[in-house]
Amino acid sequence: MDSYIDKQYLASRHLKDADTFYVNINFEVLNGCKWACRGCHVNREIQQGIGGEYTEKFVNLLNDFEQNKYKPFIAFIAPTDFLVANNTVEFLNDDATVEILNKFHRLSLQTTYLDVDSPRVDAIVDVLNARYKNMELEINIVIEPAQILNEKYLDVLAHNKASLERRLTSFNHIRTFGIFNVFDYSATKIAETLQNYDLLHHKIQHLFDTTIDYNFSLGRKDDLPGEEFEKTVLSISELFDDAISGEKVKFLRFSFGKLTDSLIEKQYNYRMGEFFASPLLYERFVSFREELKIPINKWTASEFEQWEHNLQLTQYSNVGDKDECGSCHYLGSCIDRGVLHLMDAYGIKRCVVARDALDAINFKRSKLESNER
Repeated sequence: MDSYIDKQYLASRHLKDADTFYVNINFEVLNGCKWACRGCHVNREIQQGIGGEYTEKFVNLLNDFEQNKYKPFIAFIAPTDFLVANNTVEFLNDDATVEILNKFHRLSLQTTYLDVDSPRVDAIVDVLNARYKNMELEINIVIEPAQILNEKYLDVLAHNKASLERRLTSFNHIRTFGIFNVFDYSATKIAETLQNYDLLHHKIQHLFDTTIDYNFSLGRKDDLPGEEFEKTVLSISELFDDAISGEKVKFLRFSFGKLTDSLIEKQYNYRMGEFFASPLLYERFVSFREELKIPINKWTASEFEQWEHNLQLTQYSNVGDKDECGSCHYLGSCIDRGVLHLMDAYGIKRCVVARDALDAINFKRSKLESNER
């Protein structure tokens, strides 16, 4: 087993400590969900597996990645609650799927933890224990933001999480992050609370030992207007920028934060035989817009590398039509994460990142003057 599997993995690992790149794939494969989580826009019924005609392609692709200094790291299984999806057992127990997913180091699943007692859940637990015991397991909690002050709700999540983890006996430690769907929080009864990152972090960390990941599920809307995307992204930027005073800054966390984050990590979205870009805007962004499709024909690492190279050149060539990007010292980082590509896809000109928060995280200062950026 490769030594990297035994190491603590952090997205912000320094390049000087890296002897390889890491590649993650978000697999859109689960169908069915009985919940109606606010801010969720996934298509619950059209997903297909990764077996059949794609088995050999995937095996060859992952082998080719490894031969070119990429380690398959995280396999995200999406887009619905894996404990209630109607094809979880069928998918995870498929021999081709087992072969493909076991090439990754970590298996990442997500659930609301609202239903853990059913024959379906028992079958899922059995499959995970039997066929994925050599992988690291991550189970993320999709939390209803409007219920964050509801202690009974949080108690149910904590109880059900503990119950499920006790049954997953093949895994010594299960990683967990809290996921918030992003929507117009001002329309809730606790809008002020949902703008208090410090309070939210403490609520989740205390109960689940997690940090909060903001999930832009609205990106899955094929007809999402640029204006709606811009408004929603800016609301999260303001939330992070407002959370940098005093002691609060040490609790601030999002995957986009450190300038070194993602430099050795690549991630792609996969659905029904096609790959799509996964820009890193606070967290990884999932959308199946035509502008984000990656033209892969031979399923080789070099095709992804050539696409990444071309995308960087395109983003740099389009800097001139943005309001602030050309004079910002975060430009290179945003281009590396595909942020300008995302801005182009939605026709956005103004900055969409929390620069005050980035200043605090990277320079230990609450703000940089405009001429320092």
